[in-house]
Formats: sequence, C-alpha cells, structure tokens
Amino acid sequence: MDPPARVLIIEDEHITALDVARRLRRLGYAVVGVASSGPQAVERALRPHVVLMDIHLWGAMDGIDAARHTQAAAPIPVVYMSAHTDAATA
Repeated sequence: MDPPARVLIIEDEHITALDVARRLRRLGYAVVGVASSGPQAVERALRPHVVLMDIHLWGAMDGIDAARHTQAAAPIPVVYMSAHTDAATA
C-alpha cells in the first residue's frame, strides 16, 4: 500500500484550517502542516505532495505570492481555495 499523500494547508481562518485538516485526515491524507500567512507557507513547505492555499491571507503576502515563492524552491502543485469571489479571482 502506498503511503498517504502529504498535504500542507495554508489558511488564515483557524477554524476553517482545522476543519479542512480533519476532513483530509478522515479521507486518509497526511496533513503535514497548517500555516496562516504567506511567509509561514514558504517556510513550512516540507515537500508535501500538494498545497491547499487560501488566496486571501493576512499580511503583505497573499496566497498567490506565497505559491510563487514556494514553487520557486520546488515544483509542488498548489490548489487555490477561497471563501470569497470577485471578478479578479473568479
């Protein structure tokens, strides 16, 4: 049996991050970390198989910038998520 896929969650809403982590674990994924800001995302990119990245993060670096920095170090797939929609990100 293959080891579970490793997932890094980047979400600034703590309750949402915990819920996503819980759901992923129930589905058999290994959650390797949770970060709430762009700099934490870059710092904690522990070679997961995939990153779930909130687009709107607190601070100067948004999720798109954090993904660019993370992918500059390693080509890790990023799935963007957001509770907000607008014309610029839809």
